[in-house]
Order: sequence, then structure tokens, then C-alpha cells
Amino acid sequence: MLSIIGLPVTMILAATWLWYFVARGDIDIVDMLGTSNHGTLLNPPIQLVDQPFENQFGAKAKFLSDKHQWTLVIPVPAQCDAQCVSTLYTTRQIHVGLGKEFGRVRRVFVSAEVVDVDAPVPQIQGETESATAATLGSYLEVQHKGMPLLVLNTDSFHTLFGDVRAGTWFLADPAGWMMMSFDLGTHYKDVTSDLKFLLKNSGD
Repeated sequence: MLSIIGLPVTMILAATWLWYFVARGDIDIVDMLGTSNHGTLLNPPIQLVDQPFENQFGAKAKFLSDKHQWTLVIPVPAQCDAQCVSTLYTTRQIHVGLGKEFGRVRRVFVSAEVVDVDAPVPQIQGETESATAATLGSYLEVQHKGMPLLVLNTDSFHTLFGDVRAGTWFLADPAGWMMMSFDLGTHYKDVTSDLKFLLKNSGD
């Protein structure tokens, strides 16, 4: 995790008193870290570990990775539409752009419905892979291989993400604290730069 005088940022921010001063603007975390931050800090951060996640077959699934990874969380309130495909494409570009730090980060797809793997793949401009895939299932399997597909019931999904705007995704630390949001309005190279800085200064 990012460290301030050797202490993990998310652990510090989880302390109510410090987060209160960050939210009020009395403490400028971005200035302390010496970096321009292109994401939005969540106030307060949200713990994902205890959420009732299931896999695509209805079995209980855990959120945390055995590899102690940071996570790009991609919430999808219904079936995967063109905006969803665009978000998947962008977050993959960010992930690949991390280079040697690739293995310290993963992506997780979280939906309020089981994915219809037989559905056609929505088409987006500039993304050729979706045009060649026969189904959404084959597209996810080939182009986003290894990305967990988790499901939350509708109530839990909306409690966790609210009316999340299409094209928004979140960053969670290795302990499962969702701490920052990003959207497609930010260039993927800027997000990649932020993540590289975070990982470089990580104490995890």
C-alpha cells in the first residue's frame, strides 16, 4: 500500500479521524504523496470482503486474491452493453500498461446478473476483438482471460455501488478496501501513471 512515514495509506485513511480531515480538505493526501491524482477518493473507503459474492454458477465466491493483489473493480448493473465492453477494453489497456507491475494488479467483473455468455458482443469503435467474437462468453474468455466474473444480488449491488454511472470502475487495495473511483473521461495513460506511482511506493 502507499505509505506515509512507513504506514499504509488505506490503513491510515480507514481511521475515521484522519479520513474526516482528508474529506474536509485539512489534509491534502495528493500533495503529501507528491503526485497528481486522476481518481476520486471514496469517503469512506468500502470493505468488499464481507459482500455476498457468488460465481456464475451460484456458488459462494470470495473477493480477495490469494496473490495479495490490487484490484480494478468493474461494476455492471445488468448485462454487458457497449459501455461495459468499452470499460473492459480501457481497463485492460491500463492493466497491460503497468508492464513489470502487471502481476500485482488484477481486474474483477462484478454484475447484478449472471452473464449471458451466449449473447452477441456489443460493438465499440476502435476495438476490433469484439467484432470477431461469436458470443460474449468467448469474447470474455479470450480477450479478458483470467478475469473473475462475480455476481451480487440486486440489493447488495445497489447498496455497494449505488446508481453507478456507466464507464466507472474502482480501485481496491489488497485487503479488499475499495478506495478510489475512475471513469472513461480520464485517459487510460493518466490512470496507468497513477497506478505505477502507487505500486512503486507500495508497502504491501
